[in-house]
Amino acid sequence: MPAFSSGAVGWTVGLVRRQRLALLSGALLWFGAMAAGAAIGVGEGSGVETNPAQPGLATWWHIFSANASVALLAFGGVLTLGIFTLLFTLVSGTLTGLGLGKAYAVAGPSVMAAHVLPHAVVELPAIAVAVGAGIAPLPALIRHLTGDRVQRPHVRDVLTDSTGLLCICLALLLVAATIETWVSTL
Repeated sequence: MPAFSSGAVGWTVGLVRRQRLALLSGALLWFGAMAAGAAIGVGEGSGVETNPAQPGLATWWHIFSANASVALLAFGGVLTLGIFTLLFTLVSGTLTGLGLGKAYAVAGPSVMAAHVLPHAVVELPAIAVAVGAGIAPLPALIRHLTGDRVQRPHVRDVLTDSTGLLCICLALLLVAATIETWVSTL
């Protein structure tokens, strides 16, 4: 057995392996919608204001709770077999990309690199994990409908995996909010 097969790391590796299709689909959906929004937003730089936040616990909580709300909404699609997550991600991903595109058009690459990139490399993939958690029931449903008995997981297992993915997402968002509060705002 490899050294990583026990404990939290082994659990995480197993979870990612089991849900790789949902995670890949979630990432493609989230980043694809963002790319579409950014392509539109770069062309129009109006409507973006700069309002630097002051580092502090209140700012950290505001950032974390806003991002966690998005993650929980994406995860909520578990209750609709992933359908709500698909629709929500198309809208929220496009709007996120639109905002980033507009900010890029107004601020330019150096400001974006200094004030967005440090936390975005953690925050955006974390949301993609939440999207993967929300659509995890879809591959299981497809396997069930196609009669794939070898690959058919139990509903309980899918819900457990989805909840685990949400926990990973929230842990990453804690890190992202910390970086955004005390690094990106400076």
